[in-house]
Amino acid sequence: YFLHHVPNSIQINHVVADIGRSAIEAIKERYPDEFEGENSLGHVIRVGEPVRSHRTGYIEVIDYETLGRTAEGQGATIRLAVRAGDFVHPGIELLWVEGTIGEDTPGLLRNAFAVGISRTQSQDIEFAIDELVEIAARALSPGVNDPFTALTCLDWLSAGLSDLAGRDLPSHLRVDDEGALRVIAHPFSFDLLMDRSFGALAQYCAADMVAALRFVRSLGEVALECDDADRLATIGTYANRFDRLTETALGGFNRTRVRDRVGELQRALAEPDYKRHLRDSTAWLGGSA
Repeated sequence: YFLHHVPNSIQINHVVADIGRSAIEAIKERYPDEFEGENSLGHVIRVGEPVRSHRTGYIEVIDYETLGRTAEGQGATIRLAVRAGDFVHPGIELLWVEGTIGEDTPGLLRNAFAVGISRTQSQDIEFAIDELVEIAARALSPGVNDPFTALTCLDWLSAGLSDLAGRDLPSHLRVDDEGALRVIAHPFSFDLLMDRSFGALAQYCAADMVAALRFVRSLGEVALECDDADRLATIGTYANRFDRLTETALGGFNRTRVRDRVGELQRALAEPDYKRHLRDSTAWLGGSA
């Protein structure tokens, strides 16, 4: 068992799959609700006194409940200056407080931040996305030239973004039971993760026909799970940008294949009936790369 388990556990596909599954589970845990439109409470945001870090490292977890209770007890409003995954050191602003607080309150607020030596995936979904992007980018580098590892990363990225596309993202504005604004976190959006994943990988995939075809197909997979007009428009924007990248990176037959695949995706985004037709057919966007 040991001789079988160790080689399998370090295979790149197993590593990528573990990261991908972690990203999907983090999305499900952090955003459990089905998508019903973006939330906005319309509060006015003001900047107050800063509370600075006393420690050095990566923010692993932020205890939003503690921040909310502390702010409510002081009758104050907190605006976060950092998010999970950010690197801090003494003097860096963790948050700003709007209102009058007691002498012990800054210490209580600092204790709501767990700081460690490395990023974790507990609240930092971008970390798993960044890992998949890094593996794919290295696989597509001239020194490695391993496009099929990059395809595996694209498959897991599309799975994670597809899951996110159908979920409602909570407002970054947190209120107490009376409706008073207490914590203002960093906004988190579908556009942000699209930029961290497909936006970051576009330049690498554009120069390889096999990776380019899978890139477009992966965008299509995300579109399948999405009916929101704004999110579909974002997917279309990345498809158009990628198409322009391949104009100079690819030529001849390779360029033609990618251009046709992008055209099919653009039509599916513009015509819901055509998207349903593709979804119900045996192959989505021309099949696998």
